[in-house]
Amino acid sequence: MAGVLVVGASGFLGNAVANELREADHRVVGTYCSTPTPEADARLDFWTDDVGTLVEEHDVDTVVFAAAVEYGGEADTGETDAGPDFERAARRFARGCRDRRLVYVSSAAVFDGSEGRYSETADRSPIDGYGRRLVTAEDVFRDHCDDVAILRTSYLFGFSAGNLDDRLARTRDAVTAGESVAYFDEMYKSPLLVTEAAEAVRMLVDSEATGVVHAPASRTSVYEFHRDAMAALGHDASLVERDSIPPEMTVAPDRSLSSDRFAPLVGFEPSSVESGLGDQVVDR
Repeated sequence: MAGVLVVGASGFLGNAVANELREADHRVVGTYCSTPTPEADARLDFWTDDVGTLVEEHDVDTVVFAAAVEYGGEADTGETDAGPDFERAARRFARGCRDRRLVYVSSAAVFDGSEGRYSETADRSPIDGYGRRLVTAEDVFRDHCDDVAILRTSYLFGFSAGNLDDRLARTRDAVTAGESVAYFDEMYKSPLLVTEAAEAVRMLVDSEATGVVHAPASRTSVYEFHRDAMAALGHDASLVERDSIPPEMTVAPDRSLSSDRFAPLVGFEPSSVESGLGDQVVDR
């Protein structure tokens, strides 16, 4: 039975990945940083610990990195950029799993959003510290690991471990209280159901594919995303209102993704927001 170490299994995506792999009969070891969960009972601090210790101890064949990189290190002092602490931690991590397959979940935050519908070959152009950390991690992992696949997603949503993602939970709570909420109708993403992201990770774990793969969910405005999600959850979608990006605000207007690789590698096309979330609600 293949062994997989899921780094970040206590988190939103990592929990879904661990469950998906276990259902596919993989032997899964999940990590947490501060609080253990039923899916994550092996402690790993990305900033201080050597993942190689867990790789050897649990004799895993594949490492999945599904942890958030926007916290810790320089972030503890208010700096969230890809400084020397982050690069040092990324290099230590890469050394610890360089002889194993690595599947790294990155994000469309590596792009500045000036064009949209980014393909895997598009030049990266991060505009914030989070995006620069992702670029650093991608580069370090590709430079030090021969067998690495990188999955980029744009906007994860849905239920994981029974909990709705934070952004939709905030909207749900507002409209349930009868309050209107407004979102930009000129900012675009490619929202991907968290369980479908986990399925894509599982397919990459089982494949020999390397390089970058985008999850090309439909290009959707942030306004449409929240409106359609509230409709799928059975709430009053009319309380979700349109807003425009203020001229003085620096944002990435279009981080939607495209791909010629995703469907052939993983065997499905991403669901729409309303149908994907609706299916989750029915299944719960």
